[in-house]
Order: sequence, then structure tokens, then C-alpha cells
Amino acid sequence: MYEVELKIELTPKEKEKLEQAFKDNNFEFIKQTPQKDYYIEAKKSKYYNLQEATYDVKRYRNENGEFLYTAKVWEIKDGHLARQQKEYKVTKEKFEEEIKKYSEAIKIEKIRDWYLGEYEGQSISLTIDTVDFDHSKNTRYFFEAEVGVEDKNKVKETKENIKEFIQQLLDKEEIIEAPGMFTMAFEKK
Repeated sequence: MYEVELKIELTPKEKEKLEQAFKDNNFEFIKQTPQKDYYIEAKKSKYYNLQEATYDVKRYRNENGEFLYTAKVWEIKDGHLARQQKEYKVTKEKFEEEIKKYSEAIKIEKIRDWYLGEYEGQSISLTIDTVDFDHSKNTRYFFEAEVGVEDKNKVKETKENIKEFIQQLLDKEEIIEAPGMFTMAFEKK
């Protein structure tokens, strides 16, 4: 599975506007979960200088008592950049055992609000993250729209659809994609 996502940083005012747009469009609020992410490994992607490709990462997450391991790797095929994501559940014991091995892991804590929306007949996972980075004096907000695709060749088209969707929701002509959470914490952005 390839994750096709677009993440943008929001001002507090844009966050309020977005939440109102979700209500106006009858997007379903799913849940709110605290998340504790431990990035145990990160390597600069071999495609680091191409578009948004930054790091290939391995992460453990405690999501409100559910424990997950995720590996995200950038790939390119036929000129299309895509990030493959493999994720599976682990036991609490495995989670605790693994994070103890990595005392230097980058830890990010956030609150995630989950929504389910639709754009042009396609289901889209929507999240708003509230994050307090160690290097930022203020709480920061991020909106992410994500669609999973099986076919790598559909990544570019799907990304354009997500961009149009976000522009419509926020009534903005231009949006600037934010780096991933790991990149922001590691590079102190």
C-alpha cells in the first residue's frame, strides 16, 4: 500500500475554519487519540532532493494503548515519487522492549482528531494534529488528508486531487506542504 498524503500547517484561525468546513460538509468525526511516537531509525532517502522525499523512517507508536510499528520508505517508479508504508500491531511488551533499546529516539507527542470525508466519490482520511515540539514556543496545528492506493502509478494523480480538495476546504489558491513530523522535530523546523 502506498500512502498519498498532504500535510499543511494551520494557524489557530485556519484550524477553526477547517473544523467548521468539516461540519458544513458533514464529515464524520471518528475519534480523538493521544499519540506518542518514537522514531527509532531514520535515514536520508536516496531521493532526498526530490520534491518532498526526506527520510525513510521506522517508528513505534503508542496510540491510546494500541501499539504499532511502522516503516515508511520512499520509492520512485516511472518518475513518480511514492512512500510505501508497512504498519502492524505489536504487544505492549514488545513496544516497551524496543523503545528501551533506543534511548536517543526522537519522541513526539500529539493529540490527533480523526475525521472521515469524501471528495469526488473517494473516501479520505482527515486528521488534525495538535503538537507541542520541544523547539517551538507555541502549540502548532497540522492538517493531513490521506488516501491509500495500491497502484504506484496513481500516486501523482491522487496527490493532485488531495491538493485541490484542501484548497477548496480552506478557500486558498495556494497551499504549502509541511514536512513530516520526524523532519520537523529532527531539523527543528
